Amino acid sequence: MNKKIRLFIILFFLICFANLSKSLALDLKIPKTDDEWDKAIESLNWVEGPKNLNFNDANSKINISDRFTILEGADANQWLYWSNGIEFPEIKIYAIDEIEGSQYMFSYVDSGYVKTDDWTNVDPKEFLKEITENYKASNSERENSGMPIVVDVKWKKKPFLDNNYSSVYYALEIGWSDNQNTTQATALILGRDGYTSAQYVAGENGYQETMLTNLSKIHTFNATKQYKDWKSGDKVAALGIGALLASTLGIKSLKPALFTTIMLLLKKLWFLIFLPFIFIGKLFTGSSKKK
Repeated sequence: MNKKIRLFIILFFLICFANLSKSLALDLKIPKTDDEWDKAIESLNWVEGPKNLNFNDANSKINISDRFTILEGADANQWLYWSNGIEFPEIKIYAIDEIEGSQYMFSYVDSGYVKTDDWTNVDPKEFLKEITENYKASNSERENSGMPIVVDVKWKKKPFLDNNYSSVYYALEIGWSDNQNTTQATALILGRDGYTSAQYVAGENGYQETMLTNLSKIHTFNATKQYKDWKSGDKVAALGIGALLASTLGIKSLKPALFTTIMLLLKKLWFLIFLPFIFIGKLFTGSSKKK
């Protein structure tokens, strides 16, 4: 057998085994009763804020206040699976506000420097049509897990490019089949070598825009790794910010050239397409975690 073919087969099975092992590490039984939820919550390594976290993947720090309790790595992934019935392995940091249940989630993509000159291609009205289709496409998986399904999607905040913080913000309000409404918001925080995708899910007090914009304030890229530090010769991302936003939302309503680029990168960026489906959360009180 050709050495290259043999090497390819070995690598293929190693990747498959790594992915399988990651899935098997999760407890796939979703708690149902209050007692089961209490035991599940207590099994995780919750860390109380305030804490200035080293987000090593992104070469950044995240300053979490004393209102929040934090999960990292495998514990964050486990909690998100129990809360959603869907795996989100790219989420590295999860924090919940103990006072009113707002939640933050952080992941990082080593894409290279993301340019912003294609922002004019963003069309919120057209984007929303496809976003709604994509959300509803996840309904069968949620239904099979015994979760409520999506019935309606609206913009709470249309996509906005904040040049002061080199970030893009947007927020979506989702209506569920159990007559609940949740608002999920995202900040794409640009750095020299890639970007942090930070999610905010509103709590009992409803959507607060300051909680969304706060994401780009509590997250700080380390020295020489900030967006302004880019220099000629550094890696440049294949997608500009407009196309990146579209790919993050699973949008196809782009100019043909942009869509072709997205399709070429889709396999590498697959998890971004599913991030918008991220939340049917179970709010809980601080006392639940500390029993």
